[in-house]
Amino acid sequence: MKIQFNMIKNKIKFTKKHSIRSNQNTYGFSLVELVIIVGIISTLSGIALPSFLNWVRTERVNSYTRELKSYLRIVRLEARRWGTNCYITINPISHNSLDRGEVNDGFSVSCEYSKNEDSSEAKQSMIGSLVPKINNSIFQVINQDFQVTPNGRISSDKSIVVVIGSRHYSSGPKILNCLVVKSPTGHISQGHFSLDNWIANNMPTSQIYEGNILKPSNCNSKL
Repeated sequence: MKIQFNMIKNKIKFTKKHSIRSNQNTYGFSLVELVIIVGIISTLSGIALPSFLNWVRTERVNSYTRELKSYLRIVRLEARRWGTNCYITINPISHNSLDRGEVNDGFSVSCEYSKNEDSSEAKQSMIGSLVPKINNSIFQVINQDFQVTPNGRISSDKSIVVVIGSRHYSSGPKILNCLVVKSPTGHISQGHFSLDNWIANNMPTSQIYEGNILKPSNCNSKL
């Protein structure tokens, strides 16, 4: 009986010692392991972060392009709906004139709504309040202001070209979207602008570009 008790006692001691050693061997990470893990995470972050930033900047350009294209279509419909002239004028915005997070109207749009007593202006849509907002993260250039006639056509001797890009074009995403509003039909097409030798590091956020670069032939249409 005494021998059996001693065997059980020794077995319990062995089990406790083995358990303690096992816990000591599997508890936490060594300093070397932590350094290696931190190094791997830093390397992966360094690779992924620039790609993520470029994706965000590209999406901002694409989003504003889609919004502006849809808005120009709405202006044409507005002119036809009310049988009126609508004037689209770009708002000049200099480089870095907007604070971080601040937005402004990229264009000023006004339509000659009827003011007759039988057609209250208050009941007519204020298209100017729907102008897409622009911020310092992108830039836009246009070859000229233009007018939309009551039948939805463009009153201009040449087609309207708008180019939209990222302010980080030189060091970031190489994306230049373009919109062409064909004269006189008013048909709007979207594409990628093929020339970039005129892009400067301090591009104004919004401006009229008076050079001969902004031509419909330089906008490779995709839609």
